[in-house]
Amino acid sequence: MSLIGIIHSTRLVIEPVHNAVTSACPDIDILHVMDEGLLRALKRAGGITPEITEWMTGMVQSVEKQGAELAVVSCSSLSPCVNTIRASVNIPVIKIDEPMIEWAVNHAATIGIVMTNPTTAAPSRSLLAEVSERTGQDVNIVSRLCSEAFWKLNAGDVDGHDEDVARTVDDLLKEVDIVILAQISIARVIEKLDDAIKPKVLSSLNFIGPEIRENVL
Repeated sequence: MSLIGIIHSTRLVIEPVHNAVTSACPDIDILHVMDEGLLRALKRAGGITPEITEWMTGMVQSVEKQGAELAVVSCSSLSPCVNTIRASVNIPVIKIDEPMIEWAVNHAATIGIVMTNPTTAAPSRSLLAEVSERTGQDVNIVSRLCSEAFWKLNAGDVDGHDEDVARTVDDLLKEVDIVILAQISIARVIEKLDDAIKPKVLSSLNFIGPEIRENVL
């Protein structure tokens, strides 16, 4: 049985990521590694630092030593570390939202990004630009930050959080072809949207399982 490692910066995403991966790849074993100090350090520093990249590299190296054939970084805010990490390990390292973004830039000319955590904004736009350049696709990007929803979720107001995100998605779809949900923590909002717009709203959870299956199985 193949083993993959998944690197997390918050406990909130472990269950949905695990379920998404095992649904697509029931024949793999998963090693979850989580350190919530990463997001605290990112917030203090205001961005990725060499220390944070070294920290993340050590976590990926740890799953490689345990026999993982592939690693996934589940935190969009920390995805810029991955380009450097790849040079320090001998296994593939996937940014969890990269398969979704690759699909998006090949299927839409105008892409909306919805996020609740401010630290996700720059990495998401950077990855979109990186993938657009690599694929030769010219896309327009429109971002929306639901900062109040972020605080509501942290305070335990899940319904208030979901309502804010759903409203933002609905409004943004008036301007763009599709909307990307930049964080796994807001992926469940798709189920609360009208059926007519659900196909236009993307979550990395719908893409990461098939990507892993293609690379490992």
